[in-house]
Order: sequence, then structure tokens, then C-alpha cells
Amino acid sequence: MKGGTMGNCNKTINPDYWVEGYEEYIASISYGKDSLAMLELLHVFGYPLTRIVTVDVMATENLSAYHTEVDQFKKQADDIIFERYGIQVEHIKSEHTYDETFHRIRQPGKRTKPENVGKIYGFPMVMGAWCNRDLKMNPINSYKQKNQFWYIGYAIDEKKPQRQEKIKNCYDLRMYPLCNHGIRERDCIRICKGLNLLSPTYTTSLRDGCWFCHNQSLEQLRLLRKEHPEKWEMLLKWDLESPVKFRPKETVHDLEIRFQLEESYLSQGKSITDRVFYNDLKTHIKKGIGAYVIQK
Repeated sequence: MKGGTMGNCNKTINPDYWVEGYEEYIASISYGKDSLAMLELLHVFGYPLTRIVTVDVMATENLSAYHTEVDQFKKQADDIIFERYGIQVEHIKSEHTYDETFHRIRQPGKRTKPENVGKIYGFPMVMGAWCNRDLKMNPINSYKQKNQFWYIGYAIDEKKPQRQEKIKNCYDLRMYPLCNHGIRERDCIRICKGLNLLSPTYTTSLRDGCWFCHNQSLEQLRLLRKEHPEKWEMLLKWDLESPVKFRPKETVHDLEIRFQLEESYLSQGKSITDRVFYNDLKTHIKKGIGAYVIQK
């Protein structure tokens, strides 16, 4: 893998990697390092490949779920992928946006508690998040057919336990080409760098996932508030409507109070990591001290 690529590319199908009984062989990509490196592996080792598919998510009808720099990288990557592998990336998406699903009314059913009937969904819960199911998995499942074999880009040293379990229990590792060839995450970075397919999110603090995600770190939320105030305002607006907290123990307005207090402390040269700060923060949140909470 000298220079980041994997040697001379060979488009001839290798019978060792041919899975019988399927008419289409599809690579699912997210534009992360693992799934893009997987494309190179499929190409080099001669796996059959007929389609490349990705799922796009929209925050609103006219606003992407991703930052502009990420969307620009995806367009650049699509061009490189077509030039190198001769396949156009197919972009599929849900019929609904995040905003539309956020405001969907809960109906009576097995999954709905009686007290929640008639309320809007609001923010997704950490466990069983509707955003992943409705905006990502449902479009993929609707696209899938029985005659398709799907490749998934999990590295052999995948960090998420659920993915490791899938790899461990997989009946055919050709479904996970990176694992089949012992490719690690650091190998994927090297491969993508050599092909100019490494997302800017790996060299900057830019977030590659949805900007409204409830699972992102505090640092990413600070950056969102600082660098994209119009998107932060949308989160604050949704927060006023949501029957579910943005994070298990915090609303967006709680975070707004925290960030305001951090700025105040830092401007005075005071620590934002000691007990004094956290005690003060609890008091501010309890009293609702902060511009947005007062409005609420």
C-alpha cells in the first residue's frame, strides 16, 4: 500500500470473491474513510461491483443535514469515484426531512406510551433513535432486493461493539471486505489519502455527521453555536417544541446557558472545569438564568 494506494488496479472479477446467487453487488458508503477505502479494496481484489449507494439526509426541505464543506467533499468524491471505478454514486433519501419527522404526531400503537399519544416526536432518544431508523435505514431497506449482495465498510479494528458483534457472527466475510483482508482504520486513512478521498473532517474539527445530532460531543456543539449560529437557532427553536430532551440530562437551552457561562468565566480568566463552575452552572440552570431560558 505504498503511497496510500493499493498497487495496480484490476477490474477483472476474481472468482474467489464471487458470491453465487445474486444479480447485483452493491457497496454502501457514508463518505467516511472506511467505506471509501472499501471501494478501493473491491476494485483491486476483483470483487464484483455493480452499484454504489449512499443515503442523504435533509434537515429541512431546503437545508442539508451536513455542513457545506462536507457536501462539497461528497461531490468531489463522486467525481473521483466515477473516474476511477466507472460507477456513478446513487444518492437515495427518505421522503421526509428531519424537521417533518420531528413534528410528526405519535399515534396509538405498541411502541407508543398512552401518555405520548397526540404529542410530536421531538428529538430522538439515545436508544432506538427514530432519526437513524426513519431517515437512514428505511430508505436503504426500501431500496434493497433479494437479488442484491451488499458490501459494508467495517474495519477489522472497528471500535463500536455492535459492529464487532456483526463481524464476529457474519457467515461470509466477503460482506465486510476490509475485515476479510485484515484492513485497519489507520490503513483506511492511508488509502484514502493516496486517492484524494479523505474527508476534511479527519484533519479539522468539522463534523461529518448531521449537524443537529444529539450524540455529538460538547466541543462540536460549541463549534456549531460559534460558527453556525443560524443552525444553533434552529436547535433552540426545536428545543422549545420537543417533549424529549436533546440529551438525556440536558436541553439545548441548558447548553446555551452553559456556553454563555463558559464565555463569562473565560473572559474573567476563571476555570470552566472546576467545582466552582459546575456549582454555578447548576444554579443558573435551576433558576433559568440566560437569554433564551427567560424567553421560554
